[in-house]
Amino acid sequence: MKKLFSLLVLFAFLGLAGRAFAAAADDKAVADFYRGKTVRILVGFSAGGGYDAYSRLIGRHLQKHIPGNPSVIVDNMAGAGSIILANHMFNAAPKDGTVIGNFSGQLILEQLAGNPAVQFDLAKFRFLGVPIGETYLLLATKKSGITKFDDLLGPKSKQLTIGGIPGSTVEQGPVLLRDLLGANIKVVSGYKGTADVRMAMESGELDGFFNSWESTKVTSLDRVKSGDWQILAQVGDHPIAALPVKNVPTIAQIAKTDEQQQLLRFGAFAPNQFAKVYTVPQATPADRAAALELALARTFADKEFLADADKGKLDIDPVSTAQVQKMVNDFFALPAELKAKLKKILKP
Repeated sequence: MKKLFSLLVLFAFLGLAGRAFAAAADDKAVADFYRGKTVRILVGFSAGGGYDAYSRLIGRHLQKHIPGNPSVIVDNMAGAGSIILANHMFNAAPKDGTVIGNFSGQLILEQLAGNPAVQFDLAKFRFLGVPIGETYLLLATKKSGITKFDDLLGPKSKQLTIGGIPGSTVEQGPVLLRDLLGANIKVVSGYKGTADVRMAMESGELDGFFNSWESTKVTSLDRVKSGDWQILAQVGDHPIAALPVKNVPTIAQIAKTDEQQQLLRFGAFAPNQFAKVYTVPQATPADRAAALELALARTFADKEFLADADKGKLDIDPVSTAQVQKMVNDFFALPAELKAKLKKILKP
């Protein structure tokens, strides 16, 4: 009996040792591949916006967590609310683990709506992680004369002219508010990134903006604090505690019916919990994709990274790949009636 127990212990040890050896061999193979190479992070929006700020911060710290310590550079491939980048990642980007894509998870709505520009299937990407979920704000300049959401409703409402980025919540959010709630909003489409929209607001070309709190805090907090920009609504389930102004209405307060609340949640809130998603093509070798996922997770926990994030006013509250995958799966499993209504509102 004692001999049998010893044999079982030996076999168990050999099994563990075998797995450890295989893991070490995988790590070595991954390190051998990446050593001396360059990993590119491609951002689907123009330089100067929230996506760009997060990716450039991540790019400065990711190298030390990837086996083989490759160089990491960040480039921009802006256009169509990051559809151009998502198409590139799905169809043309190298599938060897040397290119990471950072595009908007909100593109799931463009796929749902049947946008002919979409040449990807979001369910078939390999997700690496998300630094933080997002909640969007409806903002108006002081010059617009609009100070609260109710100013946009009813027969005597004022019109708010907003800049839109195709395929993103920056454009889809105002469309939902207009078509679901009857808000007097004019959407001017075609902007490439949030930096372009902010410039148009500064010049008086636009009256307002639909942007995430996370991005607004990084790029325009001074304008909000000074009162030059008014926050008319926060499109989330719960108030954002860090907002510099109080009593800003949430989804439950601006939507009049349960259906309106559901459509706002699925159309402008839920997809943005995985908005700043990082991906590689599905065909990327499994060991390299796993190494990149782990490297990103370790970056999010890196003390130096977190200190830099704090300096740059970038919040870090990571969403795991498992959480992202579940949210994507749940979204595609929405009731047909809700899908049809969202599709009708957001049709390209």
